[in-house]
Amino acid sequence: MNLQQLRTFIRIAELGSLSKASDRMRIAQPSLSRQMKLLQEEVGVALFDRHRGGMRLTPAGDELLRRVPGLIRQLDQVYIDVRSLAGATSGQVVFGIVPTVSYVIAARLACRVAAELPAVSLRIVESYSGHLVDWLQRGEIDAGIVYGPGSSFHMRVEELLTEDLTVIGPPESSLQPDTPMSVTAFARLPLVLPSRPHGLRMVVESAAHRAKAKLEVRFEADSFRVLVDLVQQGLGYTALPLSAISREVEQRRLKYAPLIQPKVTRSMILGIPDSITSRATLSVIALARDEIARLVRSGVWQARLQFTPARPPR
Repeated sequence: MNLQQLRTFIRIAELGSLSKASDRMRIAQPSLSRQMKLLQEEVGVALFDRHRGGMRLTPAGDELLRRVPGLIRQLDQVYIDVRSLAGATSGQVVFGIVPTVSYVIAARLACRVAAELPAVSLRIVESYSGHLVDWLQRGEIDAGIVYGPGSSFHMRVEELLTEDLTVIGPPESSLQPDTPMSVTAFARLPLVLPSRPHGLRMVVESAAHRAKAKLEVRFEADSFRVLVDLVQQGLGYTALPLSAISREVEQRRLKYAPLIQPKVTRSMILGIPDSITSRATLSVIALARDEIARLVRSGVWQARLQFTPARPPR
């Protein structure tokens, strides 16, 4: 088994056709066919089933495809690390962030990387916590900020911060920052929430359960922007940290009120795969931690740090 065989396997699996892979890779079809024959002999099981339209993965092929891309990315980064030992940190880092945190930090982190790690290519992936955890465990992303607590994950984690959720409503609502709302009263409102098992939905449902209240969910939106737009249009209320809608509040496009009885908080953690971590990834993580600490200390991000800030390496 070698890397070229694995890369060929991934391309054929993605395209579902040996001839299409041959055209894309500019490699003769018999050569690709021989690579796949050798790979299947090495693995000891069939990876593809041939059919009239092309090639379909077997269950064993599905499992190999699920695991291999992350491993290849990590090996590629190892080579980059070794080559760059005498120079600047370099390579690509794929950093996953849940939407409500991406709203606060993504652009700021990218600016820091551009200024302080010019040889590093940063790819920011925005998705919900469940997807990011799956990609972390498969090694498809290098690090990610997801919902905690960290004790519920089988990977390396670091607690980052906790912050309060607030009731968010349309501009014509009567919500006021100095007038808290109980979870029981919130539950009776027409609500706009993400679907299960989104991390935010689970936090809100847990608070409602503690308050012995039943949520009146009118709309579900699995896009953060759609969720905010529905609330702005007056279709319902939601619960979000103030940091996620600060611009809309300043522009008077949304209103908010504290959520109490019980107070509803969310925990954000940094997840890292249980595999090789590159110099570039460690450097980006250090910048992310430093930027989070700076935003919290300045009051831009109204949250409570759960780690001791340290100056990132230069």
